[in-house]
Amino acid sequence: MAYRRPILAEGFARLLDYVQRGDLFALQDYLKCGNPIRPPEDPQSAANLLRTAVNTGFYTVVAELLRAGGWEPSELAAAQDLARARNRDDIADLILEHTTQSPGEGLPNRAGRCLTAAGIALDRQAVLQALRTGALSWSTPCYGKYTHRDVCLWLGVDELFVMPHYGGGDSAPFPKNGLSYRANGLLRRAGIQPDKPAVKQALETGAMFPGKRPYNYGKQTHAELCRWVGLDVATLRRQVYLLGVAERRRTRKPSTKPSTKPSTTE
Repeated sequence: MAYRRPILAEGFARLLDYVQRGDLFALQDYLKCGNPIRPPEDPQSAANLLRTAVNTGFYTVVAELLRAGGWEPSELAAAQDLARARNRDDIADLILEHTTQSPGEGLPNRAGRCLTAAGIALDRQAVLQALRTGALSWSTPCYGKYTHRDVCLWLGVDELFVMPHYGGGDSAPFPKNGLSYRANGLLRRAGIQPDKPAVKQALETGAMFPGKRPYNYGKQTHAELCRWVGLDVATLRRQVYLLGVAERRRTRKPSTKPSTKPSTTE
């Protein structure tokens, strides 16, 4: 979903003036502050903004607006057709390249996995909105200062701009059960009760398996939980493996190849 937070009319007028004059540095400073590009109560004006950039013919301005993200496919198609009509194949090819990019192009894998796990679309304006509203914050699993740095570089905003807010008092404290903060946090995110019977069942059934499920469940946390419930790591690994083999055998489709055995009937 494209980012639809509107801006004030005077802000949009200033943005439009930057585009018409081809003032790339002013446009970059405007976007670097995290300012949105959608005007108030006029969804067509954003499309006009992109078309204005194509009309003026400033390649770098068009590239900067495309990088800001949040464009609908119909808006990109209209801008591309306009560039072709004005014999600006370089701009048309630039828009086409942007259209065919995979989501999250240029975003480091670590940050992409974190955003995907948090349910945030890999779109620059959507991620910027998540930062503004607190949907992406220090309390987001696996979101730390280095991931924040990568996200800010990908967005093109100042690394110190609108740091995610951590609502430390919004969530219940972890129980004093002898587990580390990391293990308790993982159990809470996975929806598993932090008591030994529930954790033991999750381990024995393979609902928790290091490197596969749940997200960010590694060998160290696995070893800690096994010690906590009194399970041997090697024995448990073998048990879960055999359970997986049995499950695959049950779900395997029967062979459709004709039998090659000779008939025993006379």
